[in-house]
Amino acid sequence: MPHFNTLKHKAHAFNTAVYALYLSYRDSRVKWYVRVLLALAIGYALSPLDLVPDLRVVFGYLDDVLLVTLGLFGSYRLVPKQVVQEAQHQAYEEMGYESGNPVVALKVISYTWLLLLTLTALIGYKILFLDILY
Repeated sequence: MPHFNTLKHKAHAFNTAVYALYLSYRDSRVKWYVRVLLALAIGYALSPLDLVPDLRVVFGYLDDVLLVTLGLFGSYRLVPKQVVQEAQHQAYEEMGYESGNPVVALKVISYTWLLLLTLTALIGYKILFLDILY
């Protein structure tokens, strides 16, 4: 059971980090171009248009992962450190399971799973209906 607790702790930390990133982008001290960079990274992930078509099985998905990761990492690095620290503190307080009110945590976890399921469905659609394997 110690592996399950470690996995549970890492999942909680990941969900808290995602929520902290969301809170930091809602802050008025974040510059407009950082928000645009984040929107472009998420938009590229959800867009059916790619720089490298998904007809190339490995490289088609590699550009998606690489560009989205670089966009999120770059926008996260451009957010002021004080905003990130405040957002992390607020996210930890709101998502703390010890408080007895896990509603925010459940919302973030649900939205994260919904995003992952949507991305899986989009990739499945591309594979099944765009004749990638042929």
